[in-house]
Amino acid sequence: MVFSGTFLILTYQNHGYFFQDCYILVPGWLAVIVALFLILTGVLGICIPIKESRFQQGSFLFFIIVLLCLEASGAVMSYLFINRIENELTTVGKVFGQYNGSDSDIGSRAVDTLQKQLKCCGVAAYTDWQTTSWYVHSGNTNVPVSCCKSMDNTCFGDVIQPDLLYQEGCLTKLKNRLKMFVMFLFWSSITAIALAVLAAIGDGAIMGQHPFQDYRILDSATFT
Repeated sequence: MVFSGTFLILTYQNHGYFFQDCYILVPGWLAVIVALFLILTGVLGICIPIKESRFQQGSFLFFIIVLLCLEASGAVMSYLFINRIENELTTVGKVFGQYNGSDSDIGSRAVDTLQKQLKCCGVAAYTDWQTTSWYVHSGNTNVPVSCCKSMDNTCFGDVIQPDLLYQEGCLTKLKNRLKMFVMFLFWSSITAIALAVLAAIGDGAIMGQHPFQDYRILDSATFT
């Protein structure tokens, strides 16, 4: 869960220029917070049988309830984001179309970073570059060097050497990676909810079997 959440946060930090808004950060940070609560609740759950503290049992149940709320929120947010991925990435084509190859341009840097990290080229395929103004200005012969499979001196982005270029488009790769990790986050939340419910039931059963000490004194044969 924390791995998926961290991935979503890092994805936004690296490729946030292509997203409509920062909605992707919500399920990501929720996953990290839930992971911290899981650790805290797990430590408390281990200590309860040893010290047999009513305060700890009550605290454990409280953390489980908070955990359930966070996990439910994370599951809902993840599900909603899966349906929003298409809308979130509608600006990808526009950003690629405005590419000018300058390192000082934030959009161009974002495109180069995306192509290098995801090992892709163009929006749907490397041939998409042939319809951009940058391709025309470059002499109708080259795609960005960030499309090259190898960054040595053998590749200059020449379209007559397609075997040296990444073939798959960046939109599909980015979309598939997001869906994979968001789905993993969703099912992790569902699994954690089920485990938290079982833990709450178990803790409730333990508290029911061990009533408060004050009431046990009243039940003592001393007062009969």
